[in-house]
Amino acid sequence: MQKIVKYIAALLLLGATTAGGYVYFDQGHLGNAQAASGFTVNAKNQGMVGNDKTDNSPILQKLLDKYNEETPMTIHIPKGTYLFTDDEMKAIQLRSNVTFNFDKGAIFQIRRGDRIAFAYPSPGTGYDAGVHDVTWNNATFRGTHPSANVQSVFVQSIHHASAVTFNKSTFYNASSPTGHYIDINGSHNIHIKNSVFKGFNPKKGYEYKEAIQVDYSNSKAMSYHNSGDKYDGLPSYNIYVSNNQFLPLSRSTGSVKSYAPNPIGEHAVYTKLFNGTIHDIYFKGNYVQDARPLVEEDGANLHFVAVSDLYIENNTFENKTVLGSGNYIRLYNTREDITMKNLNIKNNKFINLNPDNRYVYFEKNDGAGDITDVTVTGNKITSSKNKIPFVLANFSTADMTIKDNKVSGKSSASVKSGDVANTSFLRTLAASNKKRKQTNKVEKYYSDVASQYAYFTKNAKKTNALYTHIKGHKNWEYAAKKLKDSKATKVYVDMRADASSGKWYRIRFTSSTKSPRYWIRASALSFDKIEISAYNKELTTMQNYPLYTRVFNDPLLAKTVGTTAADLPRTVTVSKRAVKTTQSGSTSTYYYIPSKKVWTRAVAFY
Repeated sequence: MQKIVKYIAALLLLGATTAGGYVYFDQGHLGNAQAASGFTVNAKNQGMVGNDKTDNSPILQKLLDKYNEETPMTIHIPKGTYLFTDDEMKAIQLRSNVTFNFDKGAIFQIRRGDRIAFAYPSPGTGYDAGVHDVTWNNATFRGTHPSANVQSVFVQSIHHASAVTFNKSTFYNASSPTGHYIDINGSHNIHIKNSVFKGFNPKKGYEYKEAIQVDYSNSKAMSYHNSGDKYDGLPSYNIYVSNNQFLPLSRSTGSVKSYAPNPIGEHAVYTKLFNGTIHDIYFKGNYVQDARPLVEEDGANLHFVAVSDLYIENNTFENKTVLGSGNYIRLYNTREDITMKNLNIKNNKFINLNPDNRYVYFEKNDGAGDITDVTVTGNKITSSKNKIPFVLANFSTADMTIKDNKVSGKSSASVKSGDVANTSFLRTLAASNKKRKQTNKVEKYYSDVASQYAYFTKNAKKTNALYTHIKGHKNWEYAAKKLKDSKATKVYVDMRADASSGKWYRIRFTSSTKSPRYWIRASALSFDKIEISAYNKELTTMQNYPLYTRVFNDPLLAKTVGTTAADLPRTVTVSKRAVKTTQSGSTSTYYYIPSKKVWTRAVAFY
């Protein structure tokens, strides 16, 4: 005992104080004290500056590297605005056994479009290869400065880590436009509680991204690629997200300036480095308001693929000023070797969500493993549109436990068994649902050459759906085929339509005219580049080629109106030349014959 007293006395001479069983180093002196059970340092006394001007990125990194990570360290962050930039470094490398305690008014700030990751390194493989015991208490990560016009980013890139906790923390307008606030990869025992996530400004095509991604140890999953990290495909598990708020940024009028982030989820299962299923995910007691509407057919604000032991319980999901998504929750199995099981959606409140398709959707690909042991009970739905199905699936729901889900609004009634249907993307809805009425006031169709083709535009598969007929036509439906699962980059087009609901193309995924046909919005497709110039010349017809109303593959589509052999004289005068360039760079030339008002291939002439 006398040795311990002398030891502490020696520490006090170095500038330390004691509190709560820990040694507190007010001036950052440590000396030989690393054998102590734990110590606290004051960030300002260690060189960090809360003046909203000094770049604290290298200063914090120096502090983290200064002491042996085997000894628990607490970093006290006093009140102030601590600016971080990516001028000198792109990521803060965290260590094990560290706790950040933020005073009220202490803020980590990033702006100017900069991006800083808090990286949890994993130089080896396995669940124990990463850092452990990292805690953030009362932290604030604030993004884009009010005067800035670009998104600035703080992201937690967590790899093979364990025992990581975020408590009473605020993530304010700092989410990556293509990613997340917290990215959990091959990690376990992660606790996110009593915190606030506010604002989401996604890049086009990335609207589905979530605040908290639960994913695998895979380089493709990482928000930040840390040099030297090793990947092994391990899934994350034991993820606890409780009593948090996911909120929009609002204008003074109350309208949404920046949507709330999608709260939690995962969208990919990798064919390589797959070593198990993500499991034991607990999303409980959270509040989500005005998440971004994901209007595509399979869009969902809460989305998991190939997951088991999932608990979505006692949450409130509410829309106050925004419209609904295609679905709100979608659980989806794509793998033949995985059975999704023990999925629980209990005692949640769904307020004014009014999704386009259904609230909860269970789906599996052809040949994928079963989805079993499903419980959907005790949920309360408040909506003026009480005909929207609450639970649907594209397989038999006979073994699911779906009961005691209540709807209130203009009329109050239980969700009946008729609301649970075996569907293929809503081809067969609940019996109470009426067929869709004709809403298009204008519909004009143009049938054309069936062998014309187009390419999907970038991100088209993520933001578009396939339809059995153009939207707004009587009894239109979403097609059973899921566009995002198609590997095709090229499709065949044989018809277009102009309607009140927009511009459309009818497509096939093979060249066969007998293959299934679908409708898709025109903005999802791009065509060959066509450049037309004046070209006056008299030519002799030598080969038999089709005659078209337009250049073949024109976005307005060409129609066949004859052949050079049957419908042209041997000598013709052409007035225009068109050079068509494919995406691969190959070219072909067409000539326009004004006397017949037709186009044909230049190789038809001598």
